[in-house]
Amino acid sequence: MQQIFSVEGKSGVVITSEQEKHLKFIGKPLPGLTEIAGHIRKDHAYLLENYGAWMDALVKNEIQPLTEAQRKFIKVAKGKLPGDTCFENAWINSLIVKNSNRTDLITRETQLSGRVSNVRSFSNSESINNEKSDLGGGFGFLTGIVLAVLAFSIVPVIPVIIAFIAGHWLSYTFGNHDK
Repeated sequence: MQQIFSVEGKSGVVITSEQEKHLKFIGKPLPGLTEIAGHIRKDHAYLLENYGAWMDALVKNEIQPLTEAQRKFIKVAKGKLPGDTCFENAWINSLIVKNSNRTDLITRETQLSGRVSNVRSFSNSESINNEKSDLGGGFGFLTGIVLAVLAFSIVPVIPVIIAFIAGHWLSYTFGNHDK
């Protein structure tokens, strides 16, 4: 229901009623609903899917309440009253799940940052960068070369040994033992 008024010589200026503002939000989901939908009741998810943006707009004062029930909803959403209706309970539950998700995320971030600082404590930067170190990196380099030589010299021999053993087994198993 649009109302058209003439304003100081300008004809056809459209002034949208508050009811039309409400209708723009109805049928749209609550922002961020996909992250919490699996953690709330199905009937609450349904309400938040169809009226979530409208409830959010009421709480954020983007639209003005038209009824006493909407004014009460805003008070419930802001924690001033306990929730009684399905809409109020759906809103409260969505806040609880969102806040618990944030708390879990903060806890995980804290744990990860603690792990990263623990990893830093394992490295001894003083001995690694110390020019007075007796080893000077030579021992590790020589060990690496010895291990590489052993690996490349032993690995090619293994198939030969297997073939040798298999050949003897075959000749023993299927060979002529009549002698």
